[in-house]
Amino acid sequence: MSGLTVALVGGGRWGRTHASILAQLSDRVGCVLWVSRHNGEALNAFLADRIGVPPRFTPLPSLDAALALRPDAAIVATPAADHAGTAESLLRGDVPTLVEKPLALSVDSARRLVDLAAERNIPLLVGLHLLSAPFLRHFLGLCAGREVAAIELEWLDAEQEMRHGMAKLSNVTTHKVDEIIPHLWSMLHLIDDSAEPQLREVKPLPRGAVEVALGLGQSLAVLRFGRRAVARKRLIRLELRDGGRAELDFTIEPGQIFIDGVELPGFDVGGRLGPLATELAGFLDLVRAGRDFSSSPQLASRCIGAVELAEAVRIRLIAEEAKAVSARLARGGTMRDPDVLAWIIDNVAPLLDIQEPRTSDLRRELADVIVGAVEAVDLTAHIHDDRLRPVIATIQQSDFFAHLTLSRLA
Repeated sequence: MSGLTVALVGGGRWGRTHASILAQLSDRVGCVLWVSRHNGEALNAFLADRIGVPPRFTPLPSLDAALALRPDAAIVATPAADHAGTAESLLRGDVPTLVEKPLALSVDSARRLVDLAAERNIPLLVGLHLLSAPFLRHFLGLCAGREVAAIELEWLDAEQEMRHGMAKLSNVTTHKVDEIIPHLWSMLHLIDDSAEPQLREVKPLPRGAVEVALGLGQSLAVLRFGRRAVARKRLIRLELRDGGRAELDFTIEPGQIFIDGVELPGFDVGGRLGPLATELAGFLDLVRAGRDFSSSPQLASRCIGAVELAEAVRIRLIAEEAKAVSARLARGGTMRDPDVLAWIIDNVAPLLDIQEPRTSDLRRELADVIVGAVEAVDLTAHIHDDRLRPVIATIQQSDFFAHLTLSRLA
């Protein structure tokens, strides 16, 4: 069976991670049409430095150019705000598509994609690789038959770390909720797929971290996540109704397992592909074999709950973080207070039509522009910095600014 022609859409860090994995799947992939509007030169340098000869990579400047070459399958790894539009174009081109999480930034957009895929009978999957992660299924299998009373999930990232051989800076141009909640939803879904999470409370924490309280069937769940932690952390902790406890710390996959206080052998990777490589290989295998996708746990129609939860948490969190900013400033805090700065950047940067800043210097410059714009909103008088004008206009039209204004007037 010949290798597929795969359209890889997106030239950022996540796109480059996918490219590295596709290069390893040369038995499945014959050609990669790598689409990036802004990073053509960087893509060529990356390919020269890191990718072996097979499969063949062809950088392209537009999705239309890739569609003209009739790809067999596509992977969408663009900025989150572009996911829905890119996926729609691919579906209308009758291309089986895997969209990295989030599928879309609103439930309405996600449902339109699901309806379009069904109408055209084109497979549409979501890149929620934890749904098929064998180490998670192994851990939960050890708890099989024991009812869960309470769930605690932690998903913390450092501002900068090395991942897959590349420096990773936290992605401020995607809202932290849209970036992280799909992972947490996947874990909740594996724990109990009989009910969707019901949001109860959202609480801002220092340095932009968040705590979310949920109901999940007969269980209570607390989620903590953030992108400015001292170090990376991935943790599942379960309280069982029989009084026992189960914990998986998969900060380093496949992780350490403790059941009722006893450490058990971790999942034996045994040369298996990692979760992301497993996801991509499985998607490509289904396309190559022309198999039915309807049983895939990552089928978009099955994953609308991830978008629903993210939208609900984001709406609530924007209001709560605006209140937190207002309260801190009222107590004499400044815009440069680490917590205030985090709350402002996290809610304003995703609204701006900008590329993700790839260096610490560019991130500091972005923070300066955003803080200057937030301060200038109050000063309405004379704005001499032309860079601030479009940022101010965006801030003034945002839900975050509306909540901030209401909080200050209260």
